[in-house]
Amino acid sequence: MAALKGLIIKDFQTIKSYKTTILFMIVLFTIGGFLNDDIITFIPVTMPLCFEMLAMSGFSFDNLSNSDTYIRTLPVNKKDIVKARYIYILLFTLFGSLFGLICTILVQLLKTKNIGTEILISDLSITSGAFVGIMFVQIFQIPIMYKFGAEKGRIIQLVMIIVLMLGISLATTAIMKIWGISLDNLAVMLKDYLIAVLGIMVILLYILSFVISRRIYERKEI
Repeated sequence: MAALKGLIIKDFQTIKSYKTTILFMIVLFTIGGFLNDDIITFIPVTMPLCFEMLAMSGFSFDNLSNSDTYIRTLPVNKKDIVKARYIYILLFTLFGSLFGLICTILVQLLKTKNIGTEILISDLSITSGAFVGIMFVQIFQIPIMYKFGAEKGRIIQLVMIIVLMLGISLATTAIMKIWGISLDNLAVMLKDYLIAVLGIMVILLYILSFVISRRIYERKEI
């Protein structure tokens, strides 16, 4: 457990060089949301995405510093090394989601002086949906980084995400036509049933992603 904690702290220490960038993003999103109503709806989505991208830069830092060579000489197993990276990325994305939610609520309070329960629930729903969506991307993103490295991994993951989004869009359109489901009906289904199901599926796939990344890393020669 101490080794796992140390590895997570190491990754957080690495990202400290971006603390000014993080503070700038928070201030920029808050001011932008205050000046433009359209930006408010994007804060809960864009901020955790920016935090996730910063977290993924840990792979580039490891590649540049060749830190894996040093870490693997320590009394720590490869499973913990991969587990620490997953926990770190997940925590940093969660921080981004929380900051995004707080900034959104703060902007709404400053603009309207009062926000109702309905708006708070909507903000929380958007934030939760964005967080789950980013987790879904990470399911593919992290194993790719472990397999191909930071540089090649970025190109491959971009192509994969585009193909994945197109595939999901085409599959959804086909299912809607075959089953005769309208956009309104789909929205109701997503609200009432599928969000919880998708959340559980993403968690299970995230665990599977970790297993795949661990096996890739265990077979990797450094």
